[in-house]
Amino acid sequence: MRIQILTVASFALCSLSPLEWSVAQDSLTREQQRFFEAKIRPVLVQHCYECHSSEADEVGGKLLLDSRAGLRSGGESGPAIMPGKPASSLLLLAMKHSDPKLVMPPEDSGSKLPPDVIADFEAWIRAGAPDPRRGGENSKKEYGSEEAKLWWAWQPVKSSTPPEAGDSAWPHNDIDRYVLAGLTAAKLQPSPDADRVTLVRRLAFDLTGLPPTESVLERFALASSPEPLEKLVDQYLESDQYGERMGRRWLDVARYAESTGKDVNVAFTQAWRYRDYVIDAFNSDMPYDDFVVEQLAGDLRKSRSKEEAARQTIATGFLAIGAKGLGEQNPRQFAVDVADEQIDTVSQAFLGVTIACARCHDHKFDPISQRDYTALAGVFLSTETHFGTTGGVGGRNRSTLLELPEAYQDPAASREYTSAQIQQMRARRDELESQRREYIAELAAQRRRGETQIRQQNFVQIQQQLVQIETTLASLNTDGSGKAMALGVTDKTAAKSTGRLQQRFAQFAQAPGGGRNFAAFATIVDSPQLIRGEIDKPGDVVPRGLPEFLAGTAKAKIDDDESGRLQLANWIASQRNPLTARVMVNRVWSWLLGQGLVKSVDNFGTTGDLPTHPQLLDHLAQSFMNHNWSTKTLVREIVLSHTYMQSSDHLEAAFLVDPENKLLWRANRRSLEAECLRDGLLAASGSLRTDRPHGSLISRSGDGPIGVRRLAGVAEEEITGANDAHRSLYLPMPRNVLPDSLELFDFADNSMVTGARSTTIVPSQALYWMNNSAVEKECRLLADQVLGQAQSTADPEGLLRGRTAKSDLLLEGRIELLVERLSLLVLARPPLAEEKRAAVEYVQLKQQAGTPQQTIWAGVARSLFASADYRFLK
Repeated sequence: MRIQILTVASFALCSLSPLEWSVAQDSLTREQQRFFEAKIRPVLVQHCYECHSSEADEVGGKLLLDSRAGLRSGGESGPAIMPGKPASSLLLLAMKHSDPKLVMPPEDSGSKLPPDVIADFEAWIRAGAPDPRRGGENSKKEYGSEEAKLWWAWQPVKSSTPPEAGDSAWPHNDIDRYVLAGLTAAKLQPSPDADRVTLVRRLAFDLTGLPPTESVLERFALASSPEPLEKLVDQYLESDQYGERMGRRWLDVARYAESTGKDVNVAFTQAWRYRDYVIDAFNSDMPYDDFVVEQLAGDLRKSRSKEEAARQTIATGFLAIGAKGLGEQNPRQFAVDVADEQIDTVSQAFLGVTIACARCHDHKFDPISQRDYTALAGVFLSTETHFGTTGGVGGRNRSTLLELPEAYQDPAASREYTSAQIQQMRARRDELESQRREYIAELAAQRRRGETQIRQQNFVQIQQQLVQIETTLASLNTDGSGKAMALGVTDKTAAKSTGRLQQRFAQFAQAPGGGRNFAAFATIVDSPQLIRGEIDKPGDVVPRGLPEFLAGTAKAKIDDDESGRLQLANWIASQRNPLTARVMVNRVWSWLLGQGLVKSVDNFGTTGDLPTHPQLLDHLAQSFMNHNWSTKTLVREIVLSHTYMQSSDHLEAAFLVDPENKLLWRANRRSLEAECLRDGLLAASGSLRTDRPHGSLISRSGDGPIGVRRLAGVAEEEITGANDAHRSLYLPMPRNVLPDSLELFDFADNSMVTGARSTTIVPSQALYWMNNSAVEKECRLLADQVLGQAQSTADPEGLLRGRTAKSDLLLEGRIELLVERLSLLVLARPPLAEEKRAAVEYVQLKQQAGTPQQTIWAGVARSLFASADYRFLK
């Protein structure tokens, strides 16, 4: 397990010498590299390289920002950044316009950078300014080099015969044969099997995200002749909880969230439908190739019924739920940014490739050109994204939703309004519309009189309120219930004249403030290649299509009235694509064993990791496709392998040979995710509701900014303190703010693809178990549960149920039994001898002090939840 504590790393980096700094920067985590490539490099390229790169005609201030060394050494004014010290970094001060002498970009080059961009740079510098670019190089690497084209991930999936096992008794299946061959070559042996109790708990959390029940523990672990594990695996695979567990993992990859994030954080009231679609897809074992196509182009597939068409439309919510910069004033820039976010998500989620790195220039490391990027940009610019919000200030960048059949109507999933409230909204709408017309007339009169000091603040407020009311009314049926609607995408209409459209793009994009009065890419369009990624510098038009080298011989015939999404989806889901199956089986492997065969699960490119077992990876990919892309079949094969069933115990001799466990000589000890920790707490106390709720807190609160209540919306404290008894999967999931129970325990960044969560151990986590009121409540319920059972067993007539001294005496004789029961409920195992002894001593000490029984046993329960044996899977 790799523990990352960024704050400590930041302070350490501040004291490094230049040579030590260079070495440290060469060992960045994949998350740090991804953040730099997604958030930092594109901004430097777009806004800084023209004057501050080795290709500039005249380098401004002798400052080079296109290399790590240039950034560190700085220019005439000194170092551009001070790692770990944002307040002392000249680059950030220039971005913030804190000093009139340091204003970047210059005023004649554009306005101040958006607040979210500046915040990204501040966070990056505070974390030590991790920069993957090499020393003093300009990081130039020809994308089409033969070396890059020979990279293993681009090659076809190869079938191979599993190697003969030296120990023919150990392998359970072909997975074990490949693993054992690698161990044998390194002169290592597999670890012994984990004990049954450990295995049952591991299977329960891996396949359902919940602890095993007492019945399961008894049948499959504690009985003198336990039932076969194959039976338990099949039981879990057929449970509804399986889809919730696998679905939550995919939602990390899909950057699922219930709000736009960024500068104007507005609710996605219908995002929950995509969440439920994903859960159902895994529970029904939808073939993964269909799963891919439906998420990218479900609206374009043939359907046999209105219900199937609706489900496929909901699937395209995958493309719609990304973060949106609603404050962007240029609609063309907004459209280009939305398309870029979709390209980035699609390429990483399904292909494990960072195609978005080619937005401003040819990819620095992989065989992907800016022309390839532009061909895909045309596909997504020709796609209408329906995310359904009121937009930014004055309704800027607002969006509609897609209406679904009545079969999807569910009043409990959305906010309802009374007829009186609807009438009140309509009256207010008419009043605001009248004020709006009067204000427009007054503004026109002021302009005719030549008045230059025109205040428009009132107009913006009127417009904003109008948009809010109109959006709310459009979402309601006549009875005040919410309409069945969904996020998703559709193709735009075909352009009558592509040539004229491109001329319009070039004309208005270059005009000052141009494009604001024109729809942004209102029709299907081939995108121009944007010089340095800037919309005011369009180059040659690139036809919509597939990335040339990655697609190989595959071609996409895209008609004038098609966006090309369906062709793109079919190519990604093709068995001839060498990436798709590999990426998915590697994801599943990492979910079940703690680390992928390719460690960089979201990056199979040349900056990613090499596979530890390339033949095994291809075997799993080929088997996955041969079994109709069945995820359940893949999961079953992995968890029933002997490789999965090994103990995680440390073996010094093996550790010295393979400290990172790349050869899989043992199981990886893993931290439980935030959802598992909370759900396990609720399950132990008996509070957990396993039914699926209708909608979500966000959907029932209505449209509006997160944390701001106007006509509708949800307060921030409602989100941070959310503690619904349903599974954590169903808690509110907006961007920028999350429930405390998730935020504290390394929840995924829901603004980007997250195939593997980072893991931290910080004091606030321990304090949560010690002091959180929700934890205290559940521990008291758990104490009542075990105390009630102990009393009923000791006093079957129920004569001593009261808080009497005699009942306490009865319990004193059963302390060890109570400790054992608590341990089974919390840790899913009997207590160790030293644990039992310590718990008994604690209880007796508290009893002597006169502490109430519920308080005593709640304290014991809380200490078990706070333990490493609860927080980790062995």
